Amino acid sequence: MVINEGAYRDKFSFIGEWYDNQASLIRRFNVFYYPVDDTIEMYDLKNRKTFVRRVKVNGITLDSFYIGCTLYILGRLVKIVDFACEDTRKLLHKDIQVTFAMIKPMPTNIAGKIISQFHENGLRLSKMKKSRLTAEDINVLYRSLIGDPTFAFLLEHLNGQLVYGMELIGKDAVSNCLKILGHRDPLKAEPGTIRALYGTDSVRNCVHAASSVKSAMEDIEYFFPPPPVRVMRLRLTATLSNCTLCIVKPHAVREGKLGNVLEVIDEGGFDVTALNMFMVENDNAAEFYEVYKGIVQEYKGMVEELASGPCVAMEIVAKDKSLNTAVEFRKLVGPADPEIARLLRPHTLRAKFGKTKVQNAIHCSDLDVDGLLEVEYFFKILDL
Repeated sequence: MVINEGAYRDKFSFIGEWYDNQASLIRRFNVFYYPVDDTIEMYDLKNRKTFVRRVKVNGITLDSFYIGCTLYILGRLVKIVDFACEDTRKLLHKDIQVTFAMIKPMPTNIAGKIISQFHENGLRLSKMKKSRLTAEDINVLYRSLIGDPTFAFLLEHLNGQLVYGMELIGKDAVSNCLKILGHRDPLKAEPGTIRALYGTDSVRNCVHAASSVKSAMEDIEYFFPPPPVRVMRLRLTATLSNCTLCIVKPHAVREGKLGNVLEVIDEGGFDVTALNMFMVENDNAAEFYEVYKGIVQEYKGMVEELASGPCVAMEIVAKDKSLNTAVEFRKLVGPADPEIARLLRPHTLRAKFGKTKVQNAIHCSDLDVDGLLEVEYFFKILDL
């Protein structure tokens, strides 16, 4: 995204959407960004009046705006869905696109490597969830291949299986994603591409990806439906048994560490049985961390970090069913302070990926009795 050539402008204009839980409807706004002082203003398009007067929102700059992003503005999660004027489009678009990709049934460590490869090639992860496919899902996502000889094999391979759906954002995202994947047949794929590295045939070729901008938008809308529709399509993959919660914090997601975290989790002896990317509102973050209020001095910072951007929540289950998942996973996560973790337990997640006691990469359930409760909080309350 080119910023400097437009820095002199009075303001940039976008279309934003906010899901109003109380009214159960989506509200649309003009969202204005003023680069001179990094302030934001919101105008209600339906009621034709100012909704948020010009105010500075910490952490939001011009580079935060792209089509498909979600911004946390004064307690509201606002999704930017379009440019509101041609001048803003011309200055900021710069071939930035959104695409859809779906990691087929793969070991968690390989899924982690694939996610890292996308990040390394300039594709930003903006939505993600683990879902169990039905025949109906496969018919929708592979609608262009229904008449293809391989379709029956795709249906057999994917029906009832767990996959990772992703919304990816970047320059020429659709063509770039396809290039990173390589030829549909792994035997014909360029060396170093994802399908050449991890695929076996044109059905078990690691990843499905949208072939055009139009199909990408259709796939994203289907896989990540808006809240009123989401409840109807919700298929909870969490086991809610001998489990614990793992959250990859917003700073670690932004820094592209999610894939590496998944590798360590798998190699550490744990399965990821449910996964979803969340934008946690400040009130929910405060409620979730309430047990730490007045106990740890980092409480305020922990709340602000969790609400600062997309995080990835996972239900974790030990591969060895005789183990207590929460207790054993807590060992893999390591001490809360990454500096101490690097000294005493350098193999742990916080030692590898943490920065400070607030930005320590990972939250996990501290007590075994809290594991199930925390999983339910994310996957049965926030996911609705």
